Amino acid sequence: MRSDVVSGDLFVGDVVGATCIIVDDFVSTGSTLVRAARAARARGAHRVLACVAHGLFMPGAETALADPAIDRILVTDVVPPFRLPVGPVRDKLDIVPAAPLLAEAIRRLHKNNPLTDLLVF
Repeated sequence: MRSDVVSGDLFVGDVVGATCIIVDDFVSTGSTLVRAARAARARGAHRVLACVAHGLFMPGAETALADPAIDRILVTDVVPPFRLPVGPVRDKLDIVPAAPLLAEAIRRLHKNNPLTDLLVF
């Protein structure tokens, strides 16, 4: 087994009836998100949401991410989702702007203010 692949074999916590949020730095083909979502569903998760910083959406992502194990995908607008065709995956995609958060971080750094509360939502 490769060490850089999420297998879903190890799972910690009780998620029965819960909404699970999978957080990842980027999505390429979507296979890692789907494996994690399926693992959560297999352990009783009611809903699975994916939060991703960078949506690269390489070829094959539209097929993988159409998997019903993932209910919604939240992604920043840092990389426009131009590779995703209109269809089921685009319909469950929520795109949020990154610029306001980055601008606020820069403003706080300039004024020597803390950034810690920007990490809480």
